[in-house]
Amino acid sequence: MKQAALLLFGLVAGIAIGAGAVPGLRAQPATGGGAYVVAEMHVTDPAGFIDYERHEAATLAAYRGRVLTRALPDVREGAPANGVVAILGFASAQDANRWYNSPDYARLIPLRQKSAASRVYILQGIH
Repeated sequence: MKQAALLLFGLVAGIAIGAGAVPGLRAQPATGGGAYVVAEMHVTDPAGFIDYERHEAATLAAYRGRVLTRALPDVREGAPANGVVAILGFASAQDANRWYNSPDYARLIPLRQKSAASRVYILQGIH
């Protein structure tokens, strides 16, 4: 009987502690998950675009970036992409933005724009 009373007391105490703690729970701000630069590019000057690709890779390392894929997409639904799609991965949106706005990459943007019609955007990764 004494053991049953102790178990009941422990159960009631656990419920009371849990009930008191639940209102204090808050969603934590997102801090991880990385970020992606996505570019859709309709290449109009293949030689110029190859030159752009060769130089682009050297600008990524300082910002913890890397090319995840660059290919013609296999579209399953909707309108086809207007050319090659590239996805670059970064540890954070801050790194992606610092890379895009860096002097090294800024020098390459005119080369990309001259050799391809582009649409470029940054996506925050899932946390």
